[in-house]
Amino acid sequence: MSNAEKPVVLLVDDNEATCTLITAILRRDFQIEIASDGMEAIEKLRTNQYAVILLDLRMPQYDGFSVLDFLKANNPEMLPSVLVVTAVLTARETERAKSYGVCGIVSKPFDVDTLLEAVKRCVGDTDDGGSRGRTVFCSSTPMILLIADLLRNRMPF
Repeated sequence: MSNAEKPVVLLVDDNEATCTLITAILRRDFQIEIASDGMEAIEKLRTNQYAVILLDLRMPQYDGFSVLDFLKANNPEMLPSVLVVTAVLTARETERAKSYGVCGIVSKPFDVDTLLEAVKRCVGDTDDGGSRGRTVFCSSTPMILLIADLLRNRMPF
């Protein structure tokens, strides 16, 4: 598949090593554009459309929530294309990210296959026909599994 035919992913992360790793994982199936902070991401989102937005939440200055706020106000149809890829999330941050209608949440450090499957689910390109619109939680930590269960069942915290 040529680059022109590949879905374009916007990777928003301030960690160069993370960007290099994710690019290596996805480059066979996706074309990757990188934004190193929330402000750069917002500038790219003003003029471009993306199949998926991989978004770190914890960045200096404009964080991932600033990007989510921008999308909510200016391009809400892109919110289901956002896959949050971040390190430590509190229960409140998880609930807040979920409230935007993001495609899913992947915890760092992540398993390569887990990340690739989550991105493909956000695009709707999976062997099971895709599950776009269904939030995917990709972590096996007990806290994330508990939070995912609570969110699925809409139980109060």
